[in-house]
Amino acid sequence: MRDWTHATLDDVIDFAIRIEEESHAFYSEAARTRSESAPPEVVKLFKILALEERNHKEILLRKKVGWRLNDVPNPEVGGNVQRIVDLPVVPAGAALGDVLLAAADRERNTAALYRSLMALSDFGDLQEVFGELVAQETGHEKRLLSIHQSLYPVAKE
Repeated sequence: MRDWTHATLDDVIDFAIRIEEESHAFYSEAARTRSESAPPEVVKLFKILALEERNHKEILLRKKVGWRLNDVPNPEVGGNVQRIVDLPVVPAGAALGDVLLAAADRERNTAALYRSLMALSDFGDLQEVFGELVAQETGHEKRLLSIHQSLYPVAKE
């Protein structure tokens, strides 16, 4: 396994692009496999999130061309990458609640990665892009948790 504590910013941004690709695939597959069994609003959310993740990748690819990225290893960024890498795989046939919670965890950890990159960025444009991605990933997490809570409410004592 790679030691992400010594990753360069180029490495981490390439990784972020891959995360967005994987998230797009995850949500596309979730929408496809859950189209018959999940409530329509959940399937619709999965489709929307798939499109938004594809858009995140496109933003990163477009912006990366103009960024001058220095080789600046940072343990905090590496730690945030490692948390994303270490997320458990959701097995085929997992309960919808487990899929929603795993997706929310992935969104939370992706936002943490972008927060770290934003803090390291001294380029205005780079900070703006990562700030927007943090807001969007945090919004995704909240939407997933909200759907989870509406489908699986916790009994209040």
